[in-house]
Amino acid sequence: MWRISLVAMSWLSLTAASSSAPPVATRMRHVNFHLGPGIELRVDDLAGRLLSKTASPVLFDDVKSYVVEIDSARAAMTPESLTNLMNNYVFASPDAPLKNIKIGIEGNELTQSGTLKKGLPLPFSIRATVSSTADGKIRLHPTAIKAAGFVSKRVLDFFGLELDNLVKMKNVSGVAVDGDDLLLDPQTLLPPPEIRGRLTSVAIENGVLVQQFGAASSANAIAPPVRSAANYMYYRRGTLRFGKLTMRDTDLLLVDADQKDLFDFSPEKYNDQLVAGYSKNTRVHGLIVYMPDLADLSRGSTKAPAAVETQAAAKKNP
Repeated sequence: MWRISLVAMSWLSLTAASSSAPPVATRMRHVNFHLGPGIELRVDDLAGRLLSKTASPVLFDDVKSYVVEIDSARAAMTPESLTNLMNNYVFASPDAPLKNIKIGIEGNELTQSGTLKKGLPLPFSIRATVSSTADGKIRLHPTAIKAAGFVSKRVLDFFGLELDNLVKMKNVSGVAVDGDDLLLDPQTLLPPPEIRGRLTSVAIENGVLVQQFGAASSANAIAPPVRSAANYMYYRRGTLRFGKLTMRDTDLLLVDADQKDLFDFSPEKYNDQLVAGYSKNTRVHGLIVYMPDLADLSRGSTKAPAAVETQAAAKKNP
């Protein structure tokens, strides 16, 4: 249950803040975000802010109502998540040109296989190197292509038509063509919440696709009130609405109850994690919420012992 004392009510209100909708600064460490069916984004470190798309304060409950503006971030996706991203989101439309896509990693290259809808289904496979462009896109440069078992030297030869016409379709976003290369836009490729930030590098490391946004660190990064917390999301300043509550001069820390692994979190299902967790107030009228991992909820476990240990550590560092 969410327990909020009368002290906390001094900064909670059911009315909207100002129409200027000031940003809410955020810092995230070691969070595994569930963005859709099988789509996970592993955030190692992120510094930035939440911006409302309207004149109203940031509404945490509606992932389509706000933007995560990034100053600096390091994030990664597994081949399995990339596969689900392509099948369940990017090319999910019934009339999408590519189906049954499977993404893999071999050495320093991405492998892609699937079916091209061109009359009869045409199976294909592609190997490609990855790099970043000057304007912040992910460039996939094919090094080997096969279609229906035959080797093709060029992407356009392989598709047998103008590839540009394939990806410029309604319901297909975040994908473009540059010569024989595919360009992926990380700002529009992922499901909500929308992100804004300049990709500065991309590489394959330890079997995952790693993306760096902005510089390696941000001078404006905020620090959480619990110094011992390793896996967390911290929100500071501005106005943030969540559930029936509105926090002015936001001071909200969401902490992983189990600090031994990534903070498994769903922006759309956060209330389930919230209900299964517990909270405490700080001396400066902030709120700290200890939440179990999303995966633990599905297994019927909230890992209470680890949560108690985390709370004890927090009391030593108020």
